[in-house]
Amino acid sequence: MDENQKKHVTCVGGANIDIQGFSGRVINLRDSNPGAVRLCPGGVGRNIAENLAWFGADVQMVSAVGEDPFAEIILKSCSEAGIDVSNIERIPGKRSSVYLVLTDSDGDMLAAISDMHILKEMDAGFILRHADAFEQADAIVLDPNLSPESLEALISGWSRKPLFADPISTTYAASLKKYLGALHMIKCNRQEAEIFAEMPIHNDSDLERAADRILKTGTECAVITLGSDGVFYKDKSGLQLRKFHKPLDPVSATGAGDSFTAAMVYGWLNRMTPETSLELAMTAAEITIMSEKTVTPEIRMLVSG
Repeated sequence: MDENQKKHVTCVGGANIDIQGFSGRVINLRDSNPGAVRLCPGGVGRNIAENLAWFGADVQMVSAVGEDPFAEIILKSCSEAGIDVSNIERIPGKRSSVYLVLTDSDGDMLAAISDMHILKEMDAGFILRHADAFEQADAIVLDPNLSPESLEALISGWSRKPLFADPISTTYAASLKKYLGALHMIKCNRQEAEIFAEMPIHNDSDLERAADRILKTGTECAVITLGSDGVFYKDKSGLQLRKFHKPLDPVSATGAGDSFTAAMVYGWLNRMTPETSLELAMTAAEITIMSEKTVTPEIRMLVSG
């Protein structure tokens, strides 16, 4: 823990409000469904930052929020978790971003709407205004929700720093593809890996070949998540790992990928072995899946003591 506290992580990207609808039974489309609605802070960049803060890392967030009540909730949640919010700008006359997700009775996402218009304010000039935050970082976690111009400014300006990324969707995977060689770690799901590797993935042999293609771009580590089929890991040293999840009755999958990514970054900061980092990441994701919260402080028990 002491070694980790000497290092600094800067997370850049979305900080928004998640509005989650939970159904106790199979959802009937085009109809009213009984259930529960929960509002909580979210956003890929913010989620990863909060998870890292609960792990005990020294974290600051570079993002933008609007001038609305949601902004107050976002900023308060970050501060309470221990995130440095001095690089989160409040944009006059704009609304904070919102992620609306509908969760089916099996705990998985049925559909979602992402209103991230405020991220247009985070242009290349915005990135350069916060250069000090990136210069101070020992690791940078980027959210591919950023515009192509912002990604270019960030990656071209700080490619000498260890960069970590999760494309979060096939659309953003396509945008991030050309930057793979500048990344220390790319964490992606099967569909995103297929875009990066330019090949279909049907079995373990395909996973190995896809990871090799990703590593040939220059990135040092490829982590491919496979849902209930576990995780596949390979790095430039040739180390290859395959891990499987425990059987679970999930509450909500929202945020699980973010806790996984945060744990991998935390493991790197603390010089954990890849196997130990993967075990930590999978356990963090499992704890998050069993919670209605997008980020749960319970993950801090994984590194306490």
